[in-house]
Amino acid sequence: MMHGPIKQTSFFLKYAMLRARLAAVRGEPVVVATTHRTASTAVYRSLRMAIGSRVFKCHRLHEPLMSWNRPDPLLTAEGFLRSRTSGDWAVLHGITQPRRPARLVMMVRDPVAVAASMAAFEPVQNGASWPLVPPFSNAMTDWFDTDVLPSLGWSPWNEPFDTERKAMLVDQPPWRILVLRADLDDDSKGRELSRFVGATVQMVRVNSAEQRGVGSSHAKALARLSQLPDEIDRIHRSKFCSHFFTPGELAAQRSRWLGQS
Repeated sequence: MMHGPIKQTSFFLKYAMLRARLAAVRGEPVVVATTHRTASTAVYRSLRMAIGSRVFKCHRLHEPLMSWNRPDPLLTAEGFLRSRTSGDWAVLHGITQPRRPARLVMMVRDPVAVAASMAAFEPVQNGASWPLVPPFSNAMTDWFDTDVLPSLGWSPWNEPFDTERKAMLVDQPPWRILVLRADLDDDSKGRELSRFVGATVQMVRVNSAEQRGVGSSHAKALARLSQLPDEIDRIHRSKFCSHFFTPGELAAQRSRWLGQS
């Protein structure tokens, strides 16, 4: 009977603790700001080990996509994913709204992988094209268009992305943004992050979300991909994929999802 109030109190306590920690940071905080299922936990933990309490994490930057309470609908009226994490609100109130200078690390991942991972966590099996259905299939594009752009006034589409480096550095005063592809190898990730924060960062390994309780659901979602070549092609024609991946990389990904390599 008390689980709801206890969880709500815990949520606000975490928010208060994050705001206090953020207020205590001298200089620029570092925020791992990324949508769900983009392999960001390892980056966050590696940064925490390297530079400590000045590192924060959030999944939403735009307030209309954030929630204080449960239960809330999974989607907004426009069909965009909601999020309820204390880090979202702490970053909103402590960094983006007051325009506090900060360094933001954004992760980008193959949107087919993101969709399969998201769909495994949500009790939504929407027709024959599951798991490559909205909001999962367009989560990465939506994150930049409906979350990053309205909150920071920036999106990546008009800036060239270095697909060989798999990284991009952007100045968007008062913020600096490092965009990293999730499939960048750990040594290269460590070097990019080290230059970005001015300290030595060594990547740590963490158990994936799929390994922490939804392995069978994730395996089911992955198995379905081999039966969805048209949906994979549709996603690969998105502006997100053409911006962040080469045609050769997309072809290799397609073969892998279809079990051809």
